[in-house]
Amino acid sequence: MKSPTQVLKEITENKIDRIYLLNGAEKFFQDQVIDALSKKLFPDKGSRDLNKIVLYGTENTQAELLSQFSSYPMLADRKLVIVRDFNKMRIEDPDTFEKYLSKPPKFSVLVLCANETPKNKFFKKVAEYATVVNCKPIYESQMPAWVQQYCQHLGYKIQNEAAHFLVANVGAHILMLKNEIDKVISFKTDDSPISISDLQQTSGVYREANVFALQKALAQRNLSQSIKIVHQLIETGSETTAINAVLFAFFRKALIASSLKRQGLKPTQIAKKMKLAEFQMREINIALQKFTLRQLKKVIQLLTEFDQAQKGIQIIPMPQLELLCYQICRL
Repeated sequence: MKSPTQVLKEITENKIDRIYLLNGAEKFFQDQVIDALSKKLFPDKGSRDLNKIVLYGTENTQAELLSQFSSYPMLADRKLVIVRDFNKMRIEDPDTFEKYLSKPPKFSVLVLCANETPKNKFFKKVAEYATVVNCKPIYESQMPAWVQQYCQHLGYKIQNEAAHFLVANVGAHILMLKNEIDKVISFKTDDSPISISDLQQTSGVYREANVFALQKALAQRNLSQSIKIVHQLIETGSETTAINAVLFAFFRKALIASSLKRQGLKPTQIAKKMKLAEFQMREINIALQKFTLRQLKKVIQLLTEFDQAQKGIQIIPMPQLELLCYQICRL
């Protein structure tokens, strides 16, 4: 099984296989491979419109798929046949399908997208004939490595702490991370590694960085610092829902970690079980030193009540935010 980055590199080098099986539910990775193939196979929009065929496993049949796969391209050298939700397609004649896979036409490229690959004999055969690409979602703990890999794919380097900073503030959302990286690179004037300063100056994470700082101050039960950051959030126009979402996600993880700690697990074991990166576990450990399990449950309750009370309000009510900080820090 190959990674999307490996396959994208091969496509760039014109090493294109006849059959691809995109295995996994991360649509971003699927679209990356399909877009790369489309651009490489078709030099102009006209030939692409005529020869890029998209089928769906929930709508099209095996016969329609094989008919498109075996028919000649129009006014082009190659044809690209894509099957979305291939794992949901009814395969009426596996033997006939396998014959096509064993001797695919030279003029066609077949891309089979399977969100969940069934563990049966037929799909094992498909995997044998295809280049299997790992399109499974990435755990949050693996995101910084993906950020570094994506930057490298674009010809840039990013500092390790900057990659972690970006993930911590944007979250485990590949498309959002990609957009922030693309934005930073578009403003980059030299080939130096991307730094936290670059991210703060050119991407959209500066506001979230303040929320992250608020999270850290609350984890330390530092009331004065928390109030100071709340004022900064007001000045930058951050929304209540965004602030609450970041805080709730963090303290929920802290609550789970606290429960596991009570069961006798060590920090390294907790991080492994929760699939947390080292920097995440470091921040959570701070909260575990400052809050008991009972207090963390109370924090979650306070954040839930605050969120419900502010539904529909566009501007952050400073007194309520200050009160929330006071209640959390003084538990």
